[in-house]
Amino acid sequence: MTSSVAEAVWTVAQRFPTGVSVVTAGAGATARGATVSTFCFLSREPALVSICLRRGSWVLGLIRDHGAFTVNVLASDQESVARRFASRARGADQFDGVGWTAGEAGVPRLSDTVCWLHCRPHEVIAAGDHELVVATVAGLGDGPGRTPLLYFAGALHRGAIESEDT
Repeated sequence: MTSSVAEAVWTVAQRFPTGVSVVTAGAGATARGATVSTFCFLSREPALVSICLRRGSWVLGLIRDHGAFTVNVLASDQESVARRFASRARGADQFDGVGWTAGEAGVPRLSDTVCWLHCRPHEVIAAGDHELVVATVAGLGDGPGRTPLLYFAGALHRGAIESEDT
């Protein structure tokens, strides 16, 4: 694919709105996180999800080493959290000023999210300059009433979700 075609595909792909999540892996001083918009549910039975991470990323290495990660679906007021974990900051610096607790296997679980899913890798598939991680859901929780942070057209947006409960 030529670079002009790749750029055109990326421009069109940004027209698809997605939720914003931070994937955390490792524990203690080795913990890292990465902001992703490529999280989805794959299967109800068995409960499978997927994420895509840049090949060679710290978080991908930690997932392989520790066999666990957490997907933290960000709320509309967590844009600063999304930006922090999208930066190249390393280690404990990433978590400075961000509320979190040690979840299953010590993996950081961010506070005040829409929901979180603790996952165990099932299969990792090479996919271009990224790797697709298919995982089983081992634990989960939600923050009722939280509105999601969305990514659309290259920018972050506060979600506006209407439901019968509101």
